[in-house]
Amino acid sequence: MYFLGVDSGGSKTSFVLADAQGRVRARHRSGSGGFLSSGEDRIGAMLAEGVAAVCQRAGITPARIAAAALGFPGYGEAPGSAAALDRLVAAVLGPGRATCSCDSYLGWAGSLALEPGINIIAGTGSICYGVRADGATARSSGWGAYCDEGSCRWLGSRLIQAFTQQADGRRPRTALYELFRTHYQLSDDLHFIGPLNHELGGDGARTARLQVLLKEIYDAGDPVAAALYRQAAAQLHRAIRSVARQLGLLGQAHRVSYSGGLFRAGACILDPLRHRVEATGATLRPPRFEPDLGAVLVAMRRVTPGLDLTTFAFTE
Repeated sequence: MYFLGVDSGGSKTSFVLADAQGRVRARHRSGSGGFLSSGEDRIGAMLAEGVAAVCQRAGITPARIAAAALGFPGYGEAPGSAAALDRLVAAVLGPGRATCSCDSYLGWAGSLALEPGINIIAGTGSICYGVRADGATARSSGWGAYCDEGSCRWLGSRLIQAFTQQADGRRPRTALYELFRTHYQLSDDLHFIGPLNHELGGDGARTARLQVLLKEIYDAGDPVAAALYRQAAAQLHRAIRSVARQLGLLGQAHRVSYSGGLFRAGACILDPLRHRVEATGATLRPPRFEPDLGAVLVAMRRVTPGLDLTTFAFTE
């Protein structure tokens, strides 16, 4: 049997096809799957292309996919969005073969391997999702581009603010100022107005990628960069605490894990986040699997409800 997992986020969509033994047979990567921003036609075409690509690479037909699980940003967040995405998926895979959800569900499914706990996602955007032992769920954050505190996009925008304030004298200049100028090859600080308005303005993915520059500035020992990562950790922890409060877990031992591109930055974000999480009695754990493999687990459990994931592992 074959199982398909699809994790769609603000910047990319990951397709992964695995067999019942956990062997990954094919992968495919596409663009954003944000339903609210992309629309039905684009999402439908992306799904058809992705499913065709992984099946071709694995040498199978889509009919051999026993079950699939897909997560989308925007799923259920607008009237009719869940039904529309369900129809698009059914048109590609056939009716009754797939489970669709918000992408935050897959972050939890992968990071905690379907075990109770809380997962914080910080990629282009940010969102927190948790599941209690009795199956109760809760979420926090994830409101969109203007309210994605602690995400890569949020950090990118704060980096821009820090540079412009250092450039015009509102804040003291640190290493950040020269490293930012070098990155954009600025001979005049005002020349940044062009890229800011014509390249970054309205492009959340490009703004999010500035987090990579922020990490370089952090590695150079810049105190402003370090402070921004601490602020991001504080924002992410607020979402974690909100979910824990909704689930009645505050003051109790519980697991917290994480997923998303921001955490590839390492200790600069994980250390301050761990400090806050563990100060409340929770435990911060590294993710067992990425969200796309979490989707595969959801698909597997759909066919085999009693599947034991205690020692389960995927192989590439």
